[in-house]
Amino acid sequence: MRIVSNTTWFEGRVWNGVPLRTLRISEGALAAGIRQFLRLRHWDAVVLNVAPHDVFAFCLLKRLFPSSRLKIVAVDLILPPPRSLVQRVRICVMRWLFRAVDVFVFYSKDTSRLQTVYGLPAQRIRYVPFKVNEYDEILRTPTSDAGYVLSCGRSYRDYATFCKAMEGLSYTGRIVATLDDLRQNGTEFHPESVPGNVTVVAHDGASQSWRDWIARSKLVVLPITADALVPAGISACLVAMALGKCVIVSDSPVNRGILKDGEHIVVVPPSDPAAMRAAIVRVCEDGEYRNRVARGGRAYALSLRDEHRLAEDVAREVMNATVPQGTGATRQVVRVAHQAKQTVGG
Repeated sequence: MRIVSNTTWFEGRVWNGVPLRTLRISEGALAAGIRQFLRLRHWDAVVLNVAPHDVFAFCLLKRLFPSSRLKIVAVDLILPPPRSLVQRVRICVMRWLFRAVDVFVFYSKDTSRLQTVYGLPAQRIRYVPFKVNEYDEILRTPTSDAGYVLSCGRSYRDYATFCKAMEGLSYTGRIVATLDDLRQNGTEFHPESVPGNVTVVAHDGASQSWRDWIARSKLVVLPITADALVPAGISACLVAMALGKCVIVSDSPVNRGILKDGEHIVVVPPSDPAAMRAAIVRVCEDGEYRNRVARGGRAYALSLRDEHRLAEDVAREVMNATVPQGTGATRQVVRVAHQAKQTVGG
């Protein structure tokens, strides 16, 4: 079994008693052109994690060289909703390219709009639960309640709704984000719309201070745009949950079919300032409710564990896609899948 990947997920793995042969490629690996693809086209699979340009390149070359046996597995493709004519034209091209992808792995169960907009066949989509980033550091991070309502992150955030929800409330709010990256990640933000009780903090992307902002908050609010097709905010959501914070999330692929309202998180309709405002007030004022949701969310988030568990799940899906059914290797995959289901939430 020969795997090409931009991750370390497959290195050192053994399937059915046989070590996997792996080749690590960097981002933009196909920039050298057709020569590298021709060298790799008889490998078993290429697994690309958050690498849309390389996915497009492999798809194009596979369409041009259909005799290639290489299976394409695209993991966590961040696909934008069409917001302009140019994007709609681009999506037409992407739909054609994506026919060459054998498996799409997403961290959300609700992929219905992705299927509609991008033409992704349901039978090629796999759900894998995400993990808690820097899991071990999270376990060592002290938490407190500094009293502020935190909204954070960059992908498809609806900070306008958060600002309207916070306006006139007696609580202080913080928006912590890498401001230079917002627009290219689908977030429109206008600082002039921020009310007086909300402070904008330009974050430098450092993971320690990011965790610290979350760890000291009273609660975390993740306002997600109504048109988000992917689980935008899933990383921040799970980190906040693992740190024992009650999280308010706009209804989106982050929660649908995965996180339960009132048990793991608090769900509000997207682009609804009144509903978000009511949720913020309830969570702030009702300590018993806030703590109950926070406890349930933390238990769920910690059950997802770390990168090693995520790698196991992705490897299972790759093997299911590339190993003929009924072989010994497939039986090994089934055993691993059964073990994972016993220990992983969601």
